[in-house]
Amino acid sequence: MSAARIGRLDRHTVAVVVAMGLVYVIWGSTYLAIRVSVDTIPPLLSTGTRFVISGPLLLAALALAGRLRPIPSRRELAGAALVGLWLLAGGVGVVTLAETEVPSNLAAVLASTASIWVVMYRLAAGERLRPVAAVGILVGFAGVAILLLWGRSGASAGIGWLALCVLGSVFWSSGSFYGRRLAAPRDPFVASAVQMLAAGVFMTALSVATGEAFDADPGAISLQSAAALAYLVVIGLIAFTAYVWLLGQLPISTIVTHQYVNPVVAVALGWLLLSEPVGAPMLLGAALVVAAVIAIVRAETRA
Repeated sequence: MSAARIGRLDRHTVAVVVAMGLVYVIWGSTYLAIRVSVDTIPPLLSTGTRFVISGPLLLAALALAGRLRPIPSRRELAGAALVGLWLLAGGVGVVTLAETEVPSNLAAVLASTASIWVVMYRLAAGERLRPVAAVGILVGFAGVAILLLWGRSGASAGIGWLALCVLGSVFWSSGSFYGRRLAAPRDPFVASAVQMLAAGVFMTALSVATGEAFDADPGAISLQSAAALAYLVVIGLIAFTAYVWLLGQLPISTIVTHQYVNPVVAVALGWLLLSEPVGAPMLLGAALVVAAVIAIVRAETRA
């Protein structure tokens, strides 16, 4: 093998490792960034601003790269927009609302149950499950029950706010499962840009309609919240781009390991940077949820 060939392989390996690191760390850190952003920025407005900026940024990058051809049909645009409302407005938006009261580490663990819900949808659709996946469902829901009932560790959030995190996971997982049946642009980056733009417009309009946007005081927005929102817009978009690129580079069984690394990263960052409490019930519930996700992901990728 030539030295040039080896050099190309080494550069590719480095690129893959960096991309996986971005998906592991940045996606895990978004829960902390959301928590900081909603300290002084209303949650609906925060989510709307995040995606109404991210979507056009991605579209502009795609236009510069010449990847907007062929132009998606109206049916494809409508399908992508609906998935955006389902995943981003419903999934991310609901979790952002919950994080006004729920610590970021607890929100991350509860939101990580998305893969458990996907298996439930498959079961409801009449598919047969591997025994390991079935056990994973039971273990995962046991972990969720512990978190909802005893895992708050001094946090002020009531069980209703915690349930919102689970609802956000239901939105995300159902959009992932059923949204595949909808028409979408051929280029996944184009589809994602449309999803972000649709979610951003919807959440911003919802913020205006509820009066939240008018109640927001720009002078009261802290530098930390503004920086956190900027982080979600720019760095979050970079991590997402890395994820889509990885889909063409690695087996899906390797990429989806982020589903059980992200909550661990979120718990560690919440404890280190925000001094969020981590009690024994939360650790037990989180361990059960992460173990369930690992079992389900491994069983499903092998299948």
